[in-house]
Parts: sequence; structure tokens; C-alpha cells
Amino acid sequence: MDLFDTCWRRIERADVHRGCLSEIWNEHLEGHPFNFDLIHEGGGVHILRVWEERPLPADFTIRLGEWLYNVRSCLDYIIWATAAHVTGTVPPPDEATLQYPIYESKKAWEGNLYRLKHLGEHHRQMLWTMQPFNSDADANYLGAINNLARIDRHRRPTEGTAYIAELEPVIQIPDGASPTLEWGQRVLSQGRADVARLTVRPWTDDMQVTVNPRVGIDPEVGEWAKSAFWRRIRFSERLRMIQIFVAAEIAVYEYDCTGRTRKLEALTDSYRAECDARVRNGPPRRVAEPWAWSSPAEPTPSTEQRFLGHDFPGHGPGSSTRP
Repeated sequence: MDLFDTCWRRIERADVHRGCLSEIWNEHLEGHPFNFDLIHEGGGVHILRVWEERPLPADFTIRLGEWLYNVRSCLDYIIWATAAHVTGTVPPPDEATLQYPIYESKKAWEGNLYRLKHLGEHHRQMLWTMQPFNSDADANYLGAINNLARIDRHRRPTEGTAYIAELEPVIQIPDGASPTLEWGQRVLSQGRADVARLTVRPWTDDMQVTVNPRVGIDPEVGEWAKSAFWRRIRFSERLRMIQIFVAAEIAVYEYDCTGRTRKLEALTDSYRAECDARVRNGPPRRVAEPWAWSSPAEPTPSTEQRFLGHDFPGHGPGSSTRP
């Protein structure tokens, strides 16, 4: 009984959605959905503006929500499988309270420790060190997953937009003038972004300025773009990094519980030795769910056609079997 198999299947499914997101974006770009303009506001001050002529397809954020669901549920599966191995039973006790803890405060962690009571003490310590409140919360992988998944699951789809990932404008100005360039927005808000402000001095109204924006645009999530840490990393690379992180988490707990994992290269030799020094339980046993017979029911008259199964194709009468 491989209880961690569903964890690996979830992360594999997340990778399928990651590929679909890339396909949606690339197809979107083929339609040239973005336009650029250099707007003269007067007095030699110009704004380089990017705007979308066609919004990002709605399916992008739906696919992203499915990616988030898979990586977040994968973490919960890890805790469920670990609790089953520790307690030796499937399902583990109090399975309705189990979840992978992701908390932004020590108080929230302490208030939810009861959810982890069926794990080993070393498991709780491992989880403690991973919490957003024990690190740079903005850069914490778990915090990023949880915050976005919570928005998508309980409120609305995340805000799909675009990010100016590359900006290398080449500007042509009149002889004798000097430019000053200031950088502005990198994330499109309500379909537009003023990415740069160019001031040309001295300026006369008969002057003309032209620009080749040389812009590279990536997909973005509005809520994620607020993070100074994640904003520096290209969108597709963020998803890949998070999948690597979650796969490593599966390997960590799978090896600790079973002594094997399909992602052995994610573990250090010292961690494997630490796990091997602990006493492992045998495979967990499946516990039958309690049930009871219903109250006696009175039979009702029927017909030969119903007995022969004429109204139930593929089914006919059978005889009782002896024990």
C-alpha cells in the first residue's frame, strides 16, 4: 500500500497544468495582444505606455487555480500519509483535522498543534522550521502557495495580468538635446502600465522623439506581483521552483516513513542517515469503517421480466453460493 503515490500523482498533475499555462500564454501572444505608445505630455516629458488590446484568456486563471489546488492538496496528502505510517492505521485517527500547517504567526501555529498530534515529534519540528513566521514571509514558498490557493479556493480566481519582464528601450532624440529616463510600472493594472518617463531638455515644440520599446512581457498574477521576492523571478520559473520544493517535501516524509523514495536525489546523505537511525513502523493496516445492517425491509411483488433482467442489460438471475 503506497500511501505517498497520490502525492506524486498530484505533483505530476500540477506539471500538466503548468504546461497548459505556457500553451495558453504563447497562443495569446501570437495574437499580438499588446501595444505601445510614446505619449508627449508637453514640455519634453514623454510617457512610454504599454496596454493590452485583448485581455488574458479567462482559462489562464482557471488553469492556475487547478495548479494551485494540486500543489496545496499534495502537501496535505503528505501529512495524511505520514500520520498513517506513524499510527499504523489507514485512515489515520482524526483524519478530518489533519492538514499541512502553513501559518504566518506563532500564535496560529500553537492554536493548531492539535492537528499534528498523530505525527512524530521530529515531524512537528521539521514543520515548525518551514513556517512563514520563522523566515522571510515574503520569500517563503509555503506562504506563496497558501495565500494564492486561499484566494482561488475561497474568494475568486486570482488576477491574471502581464509583467514587463524585459525593458530595453532605444530612443531617438534631436541633436543637441539630452534625455533623462525614469522607470515606472512593470505590472499592467486595468490593462495598462506607464513603464517609463522620458524627459528631453532643452525642448521646443517642433522636436520629435521616437522609440523602439524592446519589451518582453510575461504572464503575471496581480496578487503575486506585490511580492518583492517573487516579482524578480519569471512566472514560469516560479511554478517550476515551487514544484521542485513540493516534490522534495514528498521525498523527505516518504523516506522517513518507508526508507525509500522515487526522488532520492532530493535528500542529503545526513538526512537519510538520520531517518535510518529511527525505528520505522511496518506498513500501516487498513481499518474497516464501522457500519450496520438497516432495519428489515418488506419485499414487494415483481415480474418475470424484472427477474430475468430485461430492464437491466447485462444482468441476469444468479444463484446463491455456499460458504
